[in-house]
Amino acid sequence: MEHQIHYTGAMDVRCQSCGALRFQREQLNCCHNGKVSLPPLQKYPENLRLLFNADSAEASNFRQNIRNYNSAFAFASFGANIRPPPGRGPFCLRLQGQTYHYASNLHADDPDERRYG
Repeated sequence: MEHQIHYTGAMDVRCQSCGALRFQREQLNCCHNGKVSLPPLQKYPENLRLLFNADSAEASNFRQNIRNYNSAFAFASFGANIRPPPGRGPFCLRLQGQTYHYASNLHADDPDERRYG
């Protein structure tokens, strides 16, 4: 079976209301014509910015292993106030309030306390 290449073109169409970029044939309405406005992103903390931009051995190690770090946090335990939906039907996860990721110490002082996730 031969695969066809699909090219959507450049992401170069700018929303007139918020400035977001989209593809020419994309039909999404990113900000509902200016009705939704998000505050600007805050600047990275300096120590995190240095890990991405510096030429140090520590920064280089961070960039080489960033996927591993991301996977480690993704493997953390998930906590939330989960409310089952009323009625019958297929289960869907319904969260209320804030969600949390719990990650225990990788190197605990007490050997009986060592665990991950």
